Amino acid sequence: MQHILHLLESRDYLPVAELSESFAVSEVTVRSDLTTLAKQGLVARIRGGVRALQLGQSEVGFDLRLRLEVERKRAIARAAAAMVDEGEAVVLDASTTAYYLALELRSKRELVVVTNGLLVATALADAPGITVLVTGGILRLSAMSLVGDLGADVLRTTRINKGFLGARGLSISRGLMDLNPDEVRIKQEMADACEQVYGIFDGTKWHRSALLAFVQVEDLAGIVTDSSAPVAEVEEWRAAGVDVLTVDPGPREPPALRPRDLRRAVRNDEDGG
Repeated sequence: MQHILHLLESRDYLPVAELSESFAVSEVTVRSDLTTLAKQGLVARIRGGVRALQLGQSEVGFDLRLRLEVERKRAIARAAAAMVDEGEAVVLDASTTAYYLALELRSKRELVVVTNGLLVATALADAPGITVLVTGGILRLSAMSLVGDLGADVLRTTRINKGFLGARGLSISRGLMDLNPDEVRIKQEMADACEQVYGIFDGTKWHRSALLAFVQVEDLAGIVTDSSAPVAEVEEWRAAGVDVLTVDPGPREPPALRPRDLRRAVRNDEDGG
């Protein structure tokens, strides 16, 4: 089921027959697993297969992605948080790994966090000692992110110590890559505003490519990933001058703090006001 969710990050539709052949299990077993995923609200069942909840898009929603590779993302977040000194200004994008990093940063003091992720900002909203600056722009519902010229204008006038950016894929020739042009543009602006830029993503991203690059190899200070990243590729990046830190996921942890439902919060505030 975990693998099916990964496949739906880059495909809109998966037929039962293909999944049965890939996993060497019966179609009855596949249908049972798909039904379980559908009941959990992670996929949509259709005749003969399953599709991503956002039909016609290659990007799976934030809430679904938040449930993938949780232990790996948390381990990456802990390692990245250790690189942040109190009193610094940092950028976090709207990736799910950045969300887990935001949770780890809650104990920091005198920290300024700049983000285009609404749920990343929400995770830090009540953290004492942290000032959150949210870039403006157009809301992308699938990522709960803000993109566009308003956010770019803010970043062009800001100087930030460190940036932590997720990616959908990477290659030594193109750097870090993502799918959506608007998201890529704001990531580029974030990277340009930072003295040091770090990629934060789990080992599954090392086997992927994406449409658009947003940070070149020579502009990366480092990458924080997990121990499932391919050794040969990790060494290739290190040879290119990028400091790659690989971390081991710890034991399975309790479910993470779920993102606050902003629309429900607005309704509650209106009812109370």
